[in-house]
Amino acid sequence: MATATETKKTPKRSVAADSAKGSGDQAYHVDHNKALDRWDVVDDEGRVVGHAHHVSEAIDLAVREAQHAHGRGHDIMVCVEQPDGTYKLAWSVR
Repeated sequence: MATATETKKTPKRSVAADSAKGSGDQAYHVDHNKALDRWDVVDDEGRVVGHAHHVSEAIDLAVREAQHAHGRGHDIMVCVEQPDGTYKLAWSVR
């Protein structure tokens, strides 16, 4: 597990995820969906692959998805949206 780092938010993707994509890594984002009052787990392609009403449950779901992708040979990170719109790294594996 990596230490938390902060990145600036860009539309539906963090700076870390954009730079990681070029290196073969993948990222799952836990985004706060205020309109639906839930936390969405979003993959690199912008697809919502799951959601939860509590951030901790959404992080758990994102980590499970990331572990499956890692089992297929991908380097993965999970980033969580913060109240100020930045993302913090919650989990990663190489």
